[in-house]
Amino acid sequence: MKIIFFGDTHLNKKNPARIQFVETFVRDVCTDADMVFILGDLFEFYHGYDGYIYPWYHGIVDAFKDVTGQGRPVYFLEGNHEFDMGAFFQLYSGIRCVKNMVIDVEGKRTFIAHGDEFTTNPLLRFLKTPFIYGVMNLFGPRLSWRIAMGLSLFMSKKKKGNSEKVMLIFRDYAEKKLDEGFDVVILAHSHMADRVEGNSGNGTTVYLNTGDFIRDRTYVEYTSETGFMVREYAP
Repeated sequence: MKIIFFGDTHLNKKNPARIQFVETFVRDVCTDADMVFILGDLFEFYHGYDGYIYPWYHGIVDAFKDVTGQGRPVYFLEGNHEFDMGAFFQLYSGIRCVKNMVIDVEGKRTFIAHGDEFTTNPLLRFLKTPFIYGVMNLFGPRLSWRIAMGLSLFMSKKKKGNSEKVMLIFRDYAEKKLDEGFDVVILAHSHMADRVEGNSGNGTTVYLNTGDFIRDRTYVEYTSETGFMVREYAP
């Protein structure tokens, strides 16, 4: 078995080379995986509209469509830059969009999420409400995009360096989830790749963070032979 987990690429129409890089990764690494999990913030901004895919995102969405078209499940765990991917996106791409997931990986009870649940600021909480989604629908994709880019400075820090304090916050959150009975916790959002093993009454536990795919090219891979590991993409 092979499972791929990655996120935090923050694709934007102003950087087509970045989009192409992620497309290459999908075609190189994800096409032979049994399952693929996108752990949020794939896009700098996305709100789903019926019958519409942002033109600058067509290439990456079609790359995933090729994966799902082969019968390989792809799951999108929406991040703080995704504001309801919508039914059409799921229908077109074949990707299932969720907030978080619990899956069994060859006997390992695994919790997967973007990781913004305990760090989201009040503005983002307000933006992710049915009222704001309704306003976005009223404005349409192009106007909503322009407004979102204007607000992007408030949505997240653009330059995320390594912070031991932040890393410990994520480890503490993961430890609490492991204490709930999970064997594995996989998060993103911090932009810092991480892997911490522990022990419970049922055996070894592990927390992993996919890190910053663009800056550090890191992602998480599971195989039956090696288990859960942080990998670096080297095209």
